[in-house]
Amino acid sequence: MTRHTRQWIAQTWSSLWVGCLGLMVAYPFAWMAVSSFKDNQQIFLPLKFWPEAWNFNFFHQLMGSEWIPFWKVLLNSLIIAMGQSIGAVLLTSLAGFAFAKHVFRGQGILFVACLCLIVFPRQMMALPLFQWVHTIGLYDSVWGVMLPGMASGLGVLYFTQVFKLIPDAYLEAARIEGAGEWRTYRLVLPMLGSSLLSYGLIHFILAWNEHLVPMLILNAPEHQTLPLALSSLYGSSLRFPFAVLMAGSLLAMIPTTLFFLVSYRRFKNSLSDVMMS
Repeated sequence: MTRHTRQWIAQTWSSLWVGCLGLMVAYPFAWMAVSSFKDNQQIFLPLKFWPEAWNFNFFHQLMGSEWIPFWKVLLNSLIIAMGQSIGAVLLTSLAGFAFAKHVFRGQGILFVACLCLIVFPRQMMALPLFQWVHTIGLYDSVWGVMLPGMASGLGVLYFTQVFKLIPDAYLEAARIEGAGEWRTYRLVLPMLGSSLLSYGLIHFILAWNEHLVPMLILNAPEHQTLPLALSSLYGSSLRFPFAVLMAGSLLAMIPTTLFFLVSYRRFKNSLSDVMMS
C-alpha cells in the first residue's frame, strides 16, 4: 500500500467520523425545527421526522401573545444579555489590566476570589444575591439581573492572560508621555479588539441562556426573559401545543447564532492567541 493510498484512507475515515458526529449533533436541532410545524400527536411519534402538513399557526400563536408575551420577553432577553456582556467586558478588562500589569496589596486574595466565582456553584449564592437585590430596590427589574451578571471570574482570568500578551514597553511609552493609568488602559484597549469581542460573545451566550438569576429576581410575566418564559410553558396544560415551545426555542437560537457567525473569525483568532501564550 502506497503512502498516497494510506493518506486517502485516513482522510476518508476522518471525514466519515466527523460527518457522523456532525449528524448526531445537528439531528436534535433539525428535529426541533421540524417539530415546530407539528401537532402534539405527530410530535410524540419520534420516528416520524417530517410533518404531515407544514402548519405555521404555531408561530402565529407564539408571536400573538396567546401563551406568553413573546416580543416583550424577547426584548428583555436582548437588553439583559447585551447589558451584561458590555458591562462584563468593561469591568473584567479593567480587573485583568490591574492583575496583569500591577502589583498591589491583596492581589493574591482577590485573584483567589475570582477563582471562587468560577468554582462555586451559583446556587450557593442564590439567597445572598436575592437579599442584596431586594435591599437595593432592584427586585423584578432587568437591572437586578444585569448587575450581578457583570461580575465574572472567568472574564478576569481571561483578560489577565490577554493583557499579559501586551508588551510593557507600550505602557511605559504611554506613561512617559504623561498618560495616567486610566488613559493608558484606554490606549491599549484598541489592540484587544478581537479579545473584547470574543469574551463579549461568550458572556452574551451565557447571559442569554441563564435561568437561575432571572427566576429569582423577575416575578411579573412581562419582565421575564425568553428562556424562562419558554420553560414555564412546559407542562403548563394538557392542551398546550408543544410546537409553540419548539417554535420559541428555534427563534431563541437566532440571536446567539447570528452573533457567533458574525464574530467567528475574530473569536477563533483571539482564543488561538490566548492558548499559544
